[in-house]
Amino acid sequence: MRSVAGNYVIMKCSDHVYAAFAHLQTGSITVSAGQTVKKRDALGKVGHSGNSTAPHLHFQLMDSSDLLSARGIPCAFEQYEIFRDGKWKTVYNGVPSDKDRIRFKR
Repeated sequence: MRSVAGNYVIMKCSDHVYAAFAHLQTGSITVSAGQTVKKRDALGKVGHSGNSTAPHLHFQLMDSSDLLSARGIPCAFEQYEIFRDGKWKTVYNGVPSDKDRIRFKR
């Protein structure tokens, strides 16, 4: 799996809910196993390790810590922007589709 996901972090959010952050830059992961993290803590830097041709972050919620067998869980975001009709529009507490082009502001 490492060859596909590259450098990655899997975070346990609650019972049967895990978050995966994949394709991080080599050597950039700043957290360690068992560490407690909070909102806005850095986990690593966006990169393109593993099966990737351009820098991006692969993020998913899943029902297991095993990337090979886990099933995806829908994820709502507090706020993001979506590109529609040639403009970026703010969405609050939404779940983007797999067809949506989204971005987050710092």
